[in-house]
Amino acid sequence: MKIGMIGTDSSHAIAFSERLINKGHEIVAYRGGSSIELSSKRIERISEQLCENGIPFINSLQELVQICDAFIITSVDASQHFEQFEELSAAKKPVFIDKPLAQNYEQALAIIELANKNGIPIMSCSALRFAEEIQLAKSKRNIKAVDIITPLPMLGDVDYFYYGIHAVEMISALKGMGIEDIAVRSNEQQHFITLTFMDGTVSTIRGYLQGRQTFQFVTHTHQQSEWFEIGEGNFQFYDYLIEAIEQFFKLRESPINQAETLEIIRILELMTKTAVKNY
Repeated sequence: MKIGMIGTDSSHAIAFSERLINKGHEIVAYRGGSSIELSSKRIERISEQLCENGIPFINSLQELVQICDAFIITSVDASQHFEQFEELSAAKKPVFIDKPLAQNYEQALAIIELANKNGIPIMSCSALRFAEEIQLAKSKRNIKAVDIITPLPMLGDVDYFYYGIHAVEMISALKGMGIEDIAVRSNEQQHFITLTFMDGTVSTIRGYLQGRQTFQFVTHTHQQSEWFEIGEGNFQFYDYLIEAIEQFFKLRESPINQAETLEIIRILELMTKTAVKNY
């Protein structure tokens, strides 16, 4: 399968393309751009790495549309996702959009509506939802609450879409959505987010702005609480994500419900608005 990769401002462009090439797929890349200083500085370096890996570059999305069977948008700058997706939509080929789907709920909904209008299969998620530890915890069922401890670097003063999405996706994968109230407290070191669900249960996210590399979580059932850690340097969840993307491209059906994807974006937006009020 020939896959078009859009956006070389993310290390995921390297991680995803290497795994796909190892599985026999052909990758063609489009650089894209970024309004975010952190990611724009990486475009040249990542593009050079992709070239060294033998990946050719195309100068326009229109040309990419003509020659590829499916697409992966890896742009860190989520404000570009709708525009990029819109240019790809004419092909009506499957599109995976790396997290987050969009920079806000309005744009996320616009992407979903455009996809449905044109019959375009679409999938978007964090790779963390496919981590072995998440799948192991999920298999035990009856999870009532989840506490997440996570790195939480930000691209702006308050930005949960960049890394906070990992924690929300983990909670969604383990317990589902249905959040009715959000509270945020923060200081210079961390943000503590309380999510109250419609069933009365409470899950939390403790995000460290610096000095953390690993993801940890505790699941709670009526019988016990259990601790899990996704170790530093363990990127096996990328392998499982790539397997899921391959199946998605083949079957043209996302393993993640659109409503859940939209709800995750809505919650991230509400978390951000709540934090800004208290900032």
